[in-house]
Amino acid sequence: MIEQVDIQTPNKQQTLLTQLKAWKNLGLLRAIDYHFGEFIAQLGADNLTVLSATLCSECLGQGHICLPLETICQQLNEKCLSSEIDFQLFYDHYALSCLLQNTQEIHAQLSDSHCVSVQGSDDKAPLSLQYGALYLRRYAQFEQLIADKLLHQPQIMINGDVKTELDKLFATNYGYIFNAWQSDKKQDLGLLCEKYLDVITPNNLDWAAIENCFNQASKAEDLTQLEQLIPQHSRCDWQKVSAALALSSARCVISGGPGTGKTTTVTKLLALLLQVREDLNIKMVAPTGKAAARLTESITNALNDLHVAQSIKDKIPTQASTIHRLLGVKTNSNHFRHDENKRLHLDLLLVDEASMVDLPLMAKLLMALPEHARLILLGDKDQLASVEAGAVLGDICAFIDSGYSAQKAQQLVEMTGFDSLSRQTHSPSSMADKLCLLRKSYRFDQYSGIGYLASAINQGKANRKQVLALCEQYEDLHHYANNETSQPLLDKMIVDGYATYLKNLQPIGADNRVLAKQLLKQFNEFKILCAIREGEWGIMGLNQRAETVLSDAGLIKVDSSSDQFVHSWYVGRPVMITQNNYHLGLYNGDIGLCLLDDSGQLRVYFQMADGDVYDFQPSRLPSHETVYAMTVHKSQGSEFNHTVLALPQTAVPVVTRELIYTGITRAKKQLTLFSDLSLMARAIKNKTQRHSRLVERLKVE
Repeated sequence: MIEQVDIQTPNKQQTLLTQLKAWKNLGLLRAIDYHFGEFIAQLGADNLTVLSATLCSECLGQGHICLPLETICQQLNEKCLSSEIDFQLFYDHYALSCLLQNTQEIHAQLSDSHCVSVQGSDDKAPLSLQYGALYLRRYAQFEQLIADKLLHQPQIMINGDVKTELDKLFATNYGYIFNAWQSDKKQDLGLLCEKYLDVITPNNLDWAAIENCFNQASKAEDLTQLEQLIPQHSRCDWQKVSAALALSSARCVISGGPGTGKTTTVTKLLALLLQVREDLNIKMVAPTGKAAARLTESITNALNDLHVAQSIKDKIPTQASTIHRLLGVKTNSNHFRHDENKRLHLDLLLVDEASMVDLPLMAKLLMALPEHARLILLGDKDQLASVEAGAVLGDICAFIDSGYSAQKAQQLVEMTGFDSLSRQTHSPSSMADKLCLLRKSYRFDQYSGIGYLASAINQGKANRKQVLALCEQYEDLHHYANNETSQPLLDKMIVDGYATYLKNLQPIGADNRVLAKQLLKQFNEFKILCAIREGEWGIMGLNQRAETVLSDAGLIKVDSSSDQFVHSWYVGRPVMITQNNYHLGLYNGDIGLCLLDDSGQLRVYFQMADGDVYDFQPSRLPSHETVYAMTVHKSQGSEFNHTVLALPQTAVPVVTRELIYTGITRAKKQLTLFSDLSLMARAIKNKTQRHSRLVERLKVE
């Protein structure tokens, strides 16, 4: 029970701080939450403001941007229950009875506090009350800045015959379709046409004639008859639509799952823009070095299949950087060299893996964007949100199913020829005209269980029986219980998965970085992903197990005298950086391999964002850890041929639909699940919700 103090005690505020401190000691609040509440109390705030400020800070630590007023009572009740306090007594004792009334009363009392500014005021108060939620002032400013920048619409000029150029770049590849048909003539023609000919209204087509066309075709050119059999009004190529949208909008957000062709589409778009203006200054960024390196690789690969003049290809940038590097990090500062007073020098900014970008970083990036510049955000709205506060991409994409305005739909029809777009108009907001969802995965076809499982999870419909049925039906899916019985199976996967790179270990010469790059690529063909750090099925336990298993198999030589293998250096050890070091150019999430150089010394080799390989002495590395197993959060922006997703044996809040979806979609060819399927099914119903008001700010008609 709480300390029984007379209600009339003059120092009620200090008494509330005493209770908040007790909750801190019980682990119900972080130290920073308590001290922020203490700071607000020192400013002379009343109990409601002190308590709300403390809970607002706590929300920020949980990934939320703000504290909705309607949630205060629930959060308070949970803490009272956890500390065995009668919550009615709590409300009465600390004069917080307004919390039991409606949110209007809470709003009115907080508005009266000198520590709280209200929407529309320029007050420098540390807290801000907007859209029925309490913010730390700077986070309200960040959120409003993002909304303003996204809704800003610089004048866009569309020159030349855009439709003809789009038709050329997104022309149907009948050679590919012909080969796909020849490889399996028993496959479902409907699915084939849906995948490669973008059919969206199959019921209106003459399938007998279409089937005859396929059966009679002796070469790819014979399939061009399908242009008449499957007219434009029965098709919709969302890659082409997204390119048209980005051409006609200064702000464009393209969301799509793995294999939907986001980078392929953007590469074609950049080619179109450069045909119009060859001196266009384009910059490409991603949140992490690993994601930037992958974007660099993806754009480079896409150029090989791009049918434009070599002079245009040469102008398309192939090197991406991290957001931090583009903005310019200042030593020992949260500020960047580029900001609203010193804008970036660019005409177009492309941001990949936008779901990983937290709200403060997105605000600082958009703050430094020149007024005239185009902005393209790429990402998967269904992936895990950023580790830090906010779910910016998810909030932006809340409008993605609204349909386009009549004016935008007509413009897109004229640019693409897809009449179906004019039938999808509703009552969208201004933001809806800037969004496009790539709906079709080219990686996962009708033979892919990974694709079906990912789709079912996204819809919250994957129960235990369905997952088991998919694992039995598809060769790319396997499931085992996460218990001792399955450990030998996991051990074999570890040996088989990492043997390729470990058997190819050789000293790296100063003039032969290609070998290091090849070894890094081989290492990344297999990966164990976890939801948690601690425990037998967390990264600590599984990394320890991997080293033991690989050592027993003779694939690595670890100093067995060490209490924990993970602290010793050895040839072949993979490590992940866990702390940014701007001086070395190494960032949280970067992965390197410990190898011998040609002088016999241990060096750690990293592939940087630009694709080049750099090496460092082990002693120079910032904080790091062994990485045979990694968390799903850290795996974002990566993909592996064979992914093992190991979930904990008990229910934990961190295991959500988004985490499972993200883990599963890291797999390109093979997915193995170690989990309790009943727990997993319950977790899939647990969709992450992060409190913010960005959606409300973007609702501008």
